[in-house]
Amino acid sequence: RVLSYEYAYNKTPSDHWAQGVQSGWDIKRLLGTVPVEEDGSALFTIPANTPISLQPLDSCGRAVQWMRSWLTGMPGETVSCIGCHEDQNQIPIPKRVVASTIKPHAIALPEGGQRPFTFELEVQPVLDRACIACHDGSNKLADFTGGRIDDFTGFGKSYLNLHPYIHRQGPEAEIEVLNPYEYHASTSQLIKMLKTGHHGVELTDKEWKTLYNWIDFNAPYHSKFKANIFKGVEQISRRTELTEKYAGSGVDWQSEIRAYADYLGKQPKPSPVKPERREYKDKEVNVKGWPFDATIAKSMLAKEQETKKSIELAPGVVMNFVRIPAGKFVMGSNKGHSDYSPANKQEVKKAFWMAEIEVSNEQFRTIFPDHNSRFVNQLWKDHVHQGYPANNPEQPAIRVSWEEAMAFCEKLSEKTGLKVTLPTEMQWEWACRAGSESDFWYGALNTDFAAYENMGDKQLNKLAVRGVNPQPMNPGDPWYKYYTYQPKDNNVDDGNMLMVKGGGYQANPWGLYDMQGNIAEWTRSDYLPYPYNEKAQGNGTEKVVRGGSWTDHPKTSTAYYRKSYLPWQKVHNVGFRVIIED
Repeated sequence: RVLSYEYAYNKTPSDHWAQGVQSGWDIKRLLGTVPVEEDGSALFTIPANTPISLQPLDSCGRAVQWMRSWLTGMPGETVSCIGCHEDQNQIPIPKRVVASTIKPHAIALPEGGQRPFTFELEVQPVLDRACIACHDGSNKLADFTGGRIDDFTGFGKSYLNLHPYIHRQGPEAEIEVLNPYEYHASTSQLIKMLKTGHHGVELTDKEWKTLYNWIDFNAPYHSKFKANIFKGVEQISRRTELTEKYAGSGVDWQSEIRAYADYLGKQPKPSPVKPERREYKDKEVNVKGWPFDATIAKSMLAKEQETKKSIELAPGVVMNFVRIPAGKFVMGSNKGHSDYSPANKQEVKKAFWMAEIEVSNEQFRTIFPDHNSRFVNQLWKDHVHQGYPANNPEQPAIRVSWEEAMAFCEKLSEKTGLKVTLPTEMQWEWACRAGSESDFWYGALNTDFAAYENMGDKQLNKLAVRGVNPQPMNPGDPWYKYYTYQPKDNNVDDGNMLMVKGGGYQANPWGLYDMQGNIAEWTRSDYLPYPYNEKAQGNGTEKVVRGGSWTDHPKTSTAYYRKSYLPWQKVHNVGFRVIIED
């Protein structure tokens, strides 16, 4: 994907909120796409004297990596890009690439022409067709109806209701080079919800790619400026005139928006689609002896020869384990009819050891000393630090890939002679539930979780900051409600905004801490449809993540809720805990 920027005008409202909430400072113009050859090389033409930014796309049209800067080519210049932030003393390995044997490709223009990417013209039509049959403001559901403008921000109310479900960086954040897929569409709750079946809503390929493009552009609303008169001059047309005269690159972005609006006006207007109500016939599953209470759970433990185990990873760095008995239970749920249904009978045939808490930065660095969990982004701007710390020794390690987690297990196995690995998702759910058939090991979804788990609660409001060296925003600030948008249970205060040292909340009946909060956890299992089948493992491309995190709403932190990511993907709220198998 090739995009360009249009920058702010003199003495014109152009702050970080000019284009949207946590969206960026400038107009992003979609120029089109170009092919990438099978060896990863590409050769294409770009407009001269124009700020150009590139986003490599996966097979679904989602950005693999974000380029947070731009390049410019002069007329006739061949611009070479070999990667991001390589050392100046390094050169690429000399080799002949496919792109060097072909003529440069022209940019394939997007349907409707090159233009700034605006919510009302790009995303709203998707909502108009696929969402507003239910989300029309006539009920308690989020209103996605277009044309209803918020008086304070000037943003559409449908935008304000939708953007909280997009994971993105914002206008200012830490300066580390991003990991591939750091802000990939797969990390956004909106995409997860739609992909796993949201009341039968189905999008077209074009609509999916539109949503991906919006996410990859940092979820803007406007993509325009209202330029003030400067020294008696109307700035927008004057800039176009001068850049065309002296650089041959004048852009009339206002005309581009109007032209695309005209193009849409000539297309058939889709009618809102309300999916037919599906009748699900998932059978109720009963297992003898399931569920069971904490007293029985502890009596099962009492039958084990040992219930506690510790191993030393390095001098003074110890990992503690508890024994998890074998047993039968009902895995998954028929609630919501998502990827965690149908509920199914499973049996953990052998007892195993599970770490009491998630692997900490200190523990992980005994084997991977250079691991960097980095920071948690603050919202707003004017940051003097990269964010809230996620690198403290006692905090659980995040941004750990599944491959790294398994490598940690392998190294620890070699060191100790024990069979250390990740739990399967069956083992994980059995251990998490500890006899409970409810949404959480401690109760139902509406239970006050403050004493039990570190999940998305009112503490997340502190991510909204303001001022130079910004501090948590005052609730009386007019921007407060717009920047405390993270999905959460605002009626609960669990005492912590971020991931914290493991073991600070109440343990489940088997002595495990933070199973459904703090950070989400990799499992050994492939992401495959239910019912769970151990024999089918090895046929999936993604791996299952279980449990919630400090930034997850309780609805996405239940004992049965499933997430999935690629094995090499490093996710902002995902780490792991280990087990020992006999």
